[in-house]
Amino acid sequence: MNVADRIQALRKAKGVSQEQLADELGVSRQAVSKWESEQTTPDLDKVILMSEYFDVTTDYILKGIEPVKEESHKTMGDVLDQKVLTPENGSRVKRVLKYALYVFLGVLGIDLISFIIFLIVNGGFPV
Repeated sequence: MNVADRIQALRKAKGVSQEQLADELGVSRQAVSKWESEQTTPDLDKVILMSEYFDVTTDYILKGIEPVKEESHKTMGDVLDQKVLTPENGSRVKRVLKYALYVFLGVLGIDLISFIIFLIVNGGFPV
């Protein structure tokens, strides 16, 4: 697929005529027709306008390079937000996290009490 084919495919996918695209870009319908028939190529400023209008990258229009899916660049926080902390199970996850925090603080408290008893029995810090 070349530039002409991509422009035509994008236009048809959006359901607009050559005339409508031409009006959007500030060119004649004949200019769009010539781009799509490979008689001419659009100026760079028109490629930029088309990329914004069709919501694609200029790389896609000019070279056919598909943008990298955002899903492949997710952070752990994104995954947690989308998969774990959904509205359906958000309250359950919060409850589990709350109990896990209680257990952690309980174990920490027991360690602290054990340390204090150790200090009392041994008369202070060991030297």
